Amino acid sequence: MIARLSPLLGKFPRKSLEVDGVYSTDYPGPSVAIHSSAKIEFEMGHFMAIGGDAYAPDVVPREIAREWLPDMRWDSKNAWLSEGLPEYLAWRYLREANPGASRVLAAEAMRDVGTKVELLRLADIQNWWAHGKNVLPQENREREKREARKRGLLLLRTLETVIDQERVDRVLPEFIRRTGKHPLSTAVFEKVCEEIAGRDLSWFFRYYVEGKEVPELELRRLPSESPSVVAGEILVRGLPPEGSVRVDMTVRTAQGNVEHSVATHGRVTPFTVNVPAPALGITFDPDLRILRWTEAARRSKAQSAVLAALPDPLTAKDLPAAIEIYRRALAADPDDEAQRAQALRERLGELEWAHDEWNVALEDLDAAINGHSISPFETYLCRTKAYLYHGVVELHERRPQAALEDARTGLALPRVVLLQVVPREPIESRGNWTLEHLLETLSDAASRY
Repeated sequence: MIARLSPLLGKFPRKSLEVDGVYSTDYPGPSVAIHSSAKIEFEMGHFMAIGGDAYAPDVVPREIAREWLPDMRWDSKNAWLSEGLPEYLAWRYLREANPGASRVLAAEAMRDVGTKVELLRLADIQNWWAHGKNVLPQENREREKREARKRGLLLLRTLETVIDQERVDRVLPEFIRRTGKHPLSTAVFEKVCEEIAGRDLSWFFRYYVEGKEVPELELRRLPSESPSVVAGEILVRGLPPEGSVRVDMTVRTAQGNVEHSVATHGRVTPFTVNVPAPALGITFDPDLRILRWTEAARRSKAQSAVLAALPDPLTAKDLPAAIEIYRRALAADPDDEAQRAQALRERLGELEWAHDEWNVALEDLDAAINGHSISPFETYLCRTKAYLYHGVVELHERRPQAALEDARTGLALPRVVLLQVVPREPIESRGNWTLEHLLETLSDAASRY
């Protein structure tokens, strides 16, 4: 990671490596020796083995990227930069080392545009360390940091489309040099960007950074006089008149794909593309480089608005209303554009079980077991919890063998998930256990039935 980031940021500034309070061996020069079996503890209860499966793949490169930056106290004005720049650098690293993870990172950030993710309550473990250490007093700050990281990542990727990546690569080391030991400053970053781009970028910083706006971009096909030419226009709503971004597109044909890009100008930008065969379709901004409204973001925001009505705290008397709210949230995204259906159905199954709705609980938990979320970690977490409650319902319905199979299948899932601490019951829980402990308890109960 250091070897890949150094050409972009300059020489690694430390003689030893510290990641979130955990020390590794000394940094000897061209490489850093970290035992592959070493496990490092990070925020949000995620664990990651260096050199092993990464269920939070941005954490280690993000924390290593921070080593080039000054230590900072929380500053909401510059948080998009202090949190977003390390996340962007982690994405840059992952784009080469783990392209699939980099796509998930960008897609998750883009989906959550304008959405207060905490309203979804997708994983109770977000408030707990894997060792059961309560971190609730830090919940709001950690939420702000997560949102700043996501928006900062998208802003810096959008900046690449405004001044191009080559200029961003020149901005970063110069910005770090000028910053020195001072806190990261948006004003300094803007000045360096304008110097290297050779033009005024105030529209970008006023609109995106200070205004926190999100534009709408739409591609519209137009009739063409020739099958070898694709014609269309890009419609832009929300950007200031002087704002311009470069939009990539992929034109699919029977003889292969044609890549094209267009710099927008004003509200409507016409374009034509020469193709070797009639176009079968066009993918607009395929790498999600531009911070904008997408269908996934709209659906996610709609679900968030529905879930905002959830009672807090949730008690037994609130179950009918809560169950109806979760069902309406699912109905707000019937095609699962936001990829939240798995998590919503898992939670819905828990509440239906608590409300003695056994058959519908099994249906929703089955859907969660067979579903997928946007990230591997969330997918496995929802699946593990679904197996747990599916088995609990099976045992209640006097099917101990089916409950035992659920428990054993759940216990075979990744250990990083099994170590997560969750409430013992869906509502009004009297304590917190690891998923592993809860599944083992289910297994014992089914074996003795």
